[in-house]
Amino acid sequence: MKITDLKKKFKNEWVLAEVLKENSLNQVLEVKPIAHSTDRAMVYSELNKVKGKKHLTTIFTGDLPQKEMVYAFNAKSKI
Repeated sequence: MKITDLKKKFKNEWVLAEVLKENSLNQVLEVKPIAHSTDRAMVYSELNKVKGKKHLTTIFTGDLPQKEMVYAFNAKSKI
């Protein structure tokens, strides 16, 4: 699934996905969705259930925080 299609299908959600295709700058172009939710914690908990060596990414399909805001991401995985 292309990123543009993913953003339309899962609007304003967190998505855990396997990366299928990247460009030369390592920007993700196509993915296979694994889990999605409006709850970020649920998506990160699904990360621990993924078996095997897969190239994964998490994507938020909503609006990014404003420039003045501070935010942090943290994920742990037992791969």
